[in-house]
Amino acid sequence: MSRGYQVLPLVYDRWQRSYGRDYSSLILPRVLKSIKRHEVQRGSIVDIACGTGTLALAMARRGWRTWGVDASALMVEEALRKRRPPAMAGFLRQDMRRLHLPEQVHVATCMFDSMNHLRSLREMGRTFSAVAAALQPGGLFIFDLNNEHCYQTLWTRTEAIHQRDFTLIMQNTYHAKRQTGYALVTVFLRRRKGYARLTEVIQERHFPPALVESLLRKSGFRVLEREEFNFTRIKEIGEIKTWWVARKTP
Repeated sequence: MSRGYQVLPLVYDRWQRSYGRDYSSLILPRVLKSIKRHEVQRGSIVDIACGTGTLALAMARRGWRTWGVDASALMVEEALRKRRPPAMAGFLRQDMRRLHLPEQVHVATCMFDSMNHLRSLREMGRTFSAVAAALQPGGLFIFDLNNEHCYQTLWTRTEAIHQRDFTLIMQNTYHAKRQTGYALVTVFLRRRKGYARLTEVIQERHFPPALVESLLRKSGFRVLEREEFNFTRIKEIGEIKTWWVARKTP
């Protein structure tokens, strides 16, 4: 099993809040609109690569029977700490390529370019098949992907976030020929005596939309939506993500 993030969970929610609103809160209205548009009644849902559980818990508060899965034990621990009645989602440590739930669900989501962490088309195909097996016939699969424009514009710079008790630095590079982006994440955590320095490397890959659509069809899905979008307030950077909605064929 992939170990998932080991450093980012230590500051993840505070890092997200430094932008004003976390990505899960920003993307929730779009998720709800797609569910309503394709007439899926409130039932069960899984958020794949759920991180600290923000989106999963938001859906649980709206009456959905909710699961969240993540490869990072630290992310799952943080999600469990955030649970409060009545938003009692179930959280499991799982690799998305080997997704296995206690029940088939009506909707599966995978947000914040989590699918871009897959290393190859083969891994993406395995993941799509696992998601299909976890969905009820006719269920929706909703996910986003960073597009190549995102890597060409945003994964070529260094970003630093300074907070009272930590500093996070992300040094990004994109290799166009390999269609692969790398982010060296360094976190300085304030301790009683100085700072602790922790690092990890994030690797993401750009997947051409035509190949993604082909893999979805092979895995038993019919694509309902494919849209480029920009979730930020910075219009100048253009459309940096692709929104996908696919239905599992009966």
